[in-house]
Amino acid sequence: MFVQKLMILVIVVVAAVTAVEYVPRAHLEEYAGKSHNLTIGYRKPGDRLILQQNVVKKSAWMRIVSTTMTFNIPKFKQLTMVSAHDRKNDGTGAYCKLVRGGPGYGNVTLKFESQRSHGINFTVYLYAR
Repeated sequence: MFVQKLMILVIVVVAAVTAVEYVPRAHLEEYAGKSHNLTIGYRKPGDRLILQQNVVKKSAWMRIVSTTMTFNIPKFKQLTMVSAHDRKNDGTGAYCKLVRGGPGYGNVTLKFESQRSHGINFTVYLYAR
């Protein structure tokens, strides 16, 4: 009796596993890893989101658009994490790099540089304690 119940259980489990709908990842791999996010530092317990700001600049035909922005936080606060998220996730987004400051400082300067004929569209998050 026990063996029969065990066999039925095994058959049900195998049927359930094979019946699960398989979703091919080919359509997901087209967009995988194509955003140009920048994250410096890491969040700790007690950190707060001090600043959230969009950085948007229009494209120019056959040109590379760039802008440098400095973000300051309130006095007596110290940055723990700087995160710049590329809003274009199709591979045509801009690049972001750290110029000055960052975690451990009271400000950060980031340079945004687009690809040719594309604009800049980032969201910057600053966490501090």
